[in-house]
Amino acid sequence: MEVVLDTEENHVLVALLPYPRDLRIALEEGWYRIPVSENSPELIRNGKATHIAFYQPASFGADRYTVQWYSPVSSLRIKTRLELLPNEPEHPDAHKSYYVVGCKQLQQLPAAIRSRRPRRIIFFPTTLRRLFTATDINFLFNDSPLEDLLWRELIKADIPAERQYDVRSRDRWYKLDFAVFCKTAGLDIECDSDTYHMDPDRVEYDKRRTNLLVAAGWHVLPFTTTMLRKNMNATMQTVHDAINRYGGLVDPDSEGGYRYTQDPDDPQPRLFP
Repeated sequence: MEVVLDTEENHVLVALLPYPRDLRIALEEGWYRIPVSENSPELIRNGKATHIAFYQPASFGADRYTVQWYSPVSSLRIKTRLELLPNEPEHPDAHKSYYVVGCKQLQQLPAAIRSRRPRRIIFFPTTLRRLFTATDINFLFNDSPLEDLLWRELIKADIPAERQYDVRSRDRWYKLDFAVFCKTAGLDIECDSDTYHMDPDRVEYDKRRTNLLVAAGWHVLPFTTTMLRKNMNATMQTVHDAINRYGGLVDPDSEGGYRYTQDPDDPQPRLFP
């Protein structure tokens, strides 16, 4: 089937398929369910999702950590779990309401979109253009021009990073704009808009978040809009220095399993004791 690609509008929902059973239901019965709550994905709540694609976690064995299946959204209804799965009346969520996403034209992508690392993914929006051109799951994300700007620079510098990467500290999950894995610490690179720092509540939250991530072994590098748009050379030099300070990038193909990075404007990488 020929697919007409859209612009960079986010109308595709990438959703978690928890278990192979959920894929069988989508293939055989043509639907997928999402709990109705204030945290339901916006594309579903506002009815703007035109397509749905599925991320397969560890439960899929050899096919884990991939996006392989997609479908146009053929319908959107609300039903209880009992209406959907009448043979499970004793399930604790039997009377819970779900968005039922019609996916009767489910088909496989020409090539699976893989994640280099295990990921905790629930829902995120993307575009058809990205869905059909991405070679890695990091190329699917499309919710921040600032992140796209830095992402292109990281690719040019051959710095592998994971976009929108979830990490757990104590009993909470935190989403990192970019996670870069080094020998002695992880780098959390954040692309914060300038207005972010004008909200006292957000600043307070950010400080608590930073403290917990540092305690869990992450070094936080926040960059503002001005730094990213007007001082990218200095921004990337800071990234290079941080990587080298923490022992270099994790790289199984390098001698010792780690490699230092080098800024094109710096003839030698700066190493730190």
